[in-house]
Amino acid sequence: LNPNASENFFGYIVALYSFGQCISAPVFGYWSNRIDQVRLPLLVGYASMFVGNSLYLFMQFFEASQVGYVMMLSRLIIGSGTGNMALLRAYVSSASSIQHRSRAIACVSAGIATGTLIGPAFQLLLTPLGPEGISLLPVFRLNMYNAPAVVSILLNVGGFLTILSIFEEKYLERKSGAGNKTDDSAKPSMVAASVCVATRFIQIFSQNTIETIGSAFSMLMFSFNKEESVAANASAHLAAGIIGAALYFWYIFFDLSKLVPLRPSAILSLCTFAALFLFTYPWNFLPSNVEISYNGSDAGCAAYRFNWCDQLPAVSPWVYYPLYVLVFGLAVSIMNISVITIFSEIFGSRKQGTHQGIFQMSGSIGRLVAPIVISTLYTKYGPSVPWALEIFLITVVILLWIVFRKKMATAREDEAAERVTTN
Repeated sequence: LNPNASENFFGYIVALYSFGQCISAPVFGYWSNRIDQVRLPLLVGYASMFVGNSLYLFMQFFEASQVGYVMMLSRLIIGSGTGNMALLRAYVSSASSIQHRSRAIACVSAGIATGTLIGPAFQLLLTPLGPEGISLLPVFRLNMYNAPAVVSILLNVGGFLTILSIFEEKYLERKSGAGNKTDDSAKPSMVAASVCVATRFIQIFSQNTIETIGSAFSMLMFSFNKEESVAANASAHLAAGIIGAALYFWYIFFDLSKLVPLRPSAILSLCTFAALFLFTYPWNFLPSNVEISYNGSDAGCAAYRFNWCDQLPAVSPWVYYPLYVLVFGLAVSIMNISVITIFSEIFGSRKQGTHQGIFQMSGSIGRLVAPIVISTLYTKYGPSVPWALEIFLITVVILLWIVFRKKMATAREDEAAERVTTN
């Protein structure tokens, strides 16, 4: 629609989605707390996504010079609408008991993860339409670029109607008095909440580090061309998605949190993240160096663009991709359940709209900042500095979990300790 659009301009378009979510998530949460319901903010979120996707669908009717700004507005509105995801966690946290909290959180996380897995598949199925597409109306053509917006609009309408007609907003009955103490009787630990927020930021920041330079890293380190890089990364992503989806359903149906405590799960998942960057760091003792690309080839390191290509140690794909699947299939899924569950249990059965909004905002900031910081560092210094930064940040968060381990105890752990003491 605009052949003169630059990569830099497109980067701003992509970033506006996270910016919109970053701003709207705490606003939705605060609004939900003020009106003591999640239904209306959820509906507004779906309506916002509908408007944003509709704007994207009709971009072909704007002039080429206006398309970029229309897409900016579309992405901003869509991102703002997705801020309502914080309300799903807030509602689940207030409507579920401590004993079933992790299973309830797993249900929400499984839904989001399934959508993330299926979304690209829908786009792949729509590619046969081609750039020209088919004519539906005399002035409108459906093609591979705007067809995903049609699917999104249908999903937005489906979600809106589901909330409007099927969703029943019910909360746990809060008892009071002697012998009926609930999990919101104790003052929440802001230190523990801050550690969870920092963990969420680092998790999303680390995920987006791989997503930002993953293809470039595989072409550089493994001498893959573009097609091989896309195929390898897509296969690893698919394998991780299947494992992650299976893990979510195991949590839902078998309540694995009873067998695997939440706190150690979060720490082990962070250690797995650290292992990915630690074992794929280009250490000087590695036996071989990356290949230098010639004649404009995609494979190898482009020495004509980067002065750090010479003597850069090469990492094995047999180390990188198994760790990739382990991190994105297991570690991410476990953290999405354990950290979110711990964060929700810190506040008990109180209204958590604002807190869950801040929690989601931290992830949105990570998603917004990571592409800018990591791509800049990668271009200037190669993969060594971004990887070292990741190892440092993840190590700091792991130390926070260890130092404040007593404050990070979940409500169910406190109850278990109290029962042991009483007995």
